[in-house]
Amino acid sequence: MTAQTLHQDDRYRVTLFRGSGGGARLAVSFDHGRPQMRGGFTKPKYPHFAEQLGIDALTVQTAWRDWFISERSATLAEVLADATRDRAEVICTGFSMGGYGALLYSAACHAKRVLAVSPQYSIDPAVAPFDAKRHQKFARIGRPMPCPQEWGDPQVGGLLLYDPAIAADRAHMQLITRAFPRLMTIALPHGGHPATGVIAAYGGIGRVARMVATDQIDASAIRQLHRRYRRRVANYRLSLASAALPRHPQRAVPELLRLAHETDPEIRFQAGLTLLEHGHSEATPLLIALLDEFPDAPRSWARRMNLALRKAEAATKAAAGREGRPPRPQAPAQTP
Repeated sequence: MTAQTLHQDDRYRVTLFRGSGGGARLAVSFDHGRPQMRGGFTKPKYPHFAEQLGIDALTVQTAWRDWFISERSATLAEVLADATRDRAEVICTGFSMGGYGALLYSAACHAKRVLAVSPQYSIDPAVAPFDAKRHQKFARIGRPMPCPQEWGDPQVGGLLLYDPAIAADRAHMQLITRAFPRLMTIALPHGGHPATGVIAAYGGIGRVARMVATDQIDASAIRQLHRRYRRRVANYRLSLASAALPRHPQRAVPELLRLAHETDPEIRFQAGLTLLEHGHSEATPLLIALLDEFPDAPRSWARRMNLALRKAEAATKAAAGREGRPPRPQAPAQTP
């Protein structure tokens, strides 16, 4: 498949892939955030679902984790408008940051539908105070962040998928659905971020994207995909066990211990961290063994371990304070 670069500057690259269907339909795919976005582009890929349907595709890439907001945004909107103006039907897709981009540029793309998976409404602290983890990323953008309906089409249809177990993602969903009332929303509990973690593990993303592209969204089928495979996916098990830990430790701790021993390094690390925050005696030896096994582990692991240790210490002090607190005096019995 030949890729044609329609536009590239120091911020954005737009690449066209031509399908076998004559060009009437087009899918516009917005880049999701990646850890190593440092001013360069990865090789663009023709979305598999678009190739299967024979439809053309545009991939919209950003060199920086900027939520597609920069001094080049107006140029990007013009490029997208020119590339989509004569298409009979356009859909936009995006995950996380890309979901925001799909909504933000839905009007420029002349989109009829979007597929937005775990999108943000905004990461501006004034608009989204609930998403503290992304506030530093907003500061690095260095300019105001429009809410997606300000540039996008509030009447666009389509599908929004989210994980209700992630409080920030749930709050973003609520703001987005108020601004885009025609979007269908489907909750995929403990799917992670993005919420399609279970579906993606068994190749279901393409099926969902094809539903949106062909305007045949089947909510029950999507939920069934999630239910069918969830117990086989370590991320789902980790999320479920972590959520259950405060109230049901007798069930959650054995599952976290299994995950800390048996799965891939990142899941093992996250399970160990959760146990560490909970004050479990096996957590520290498990994490030390993991670091010995993977000496080239990401630098962020050390920072996350220190944070977990501080949380564990704070919880221990709080518990000790509660135990040492004198009992509340009983109210005197009232005489009849």
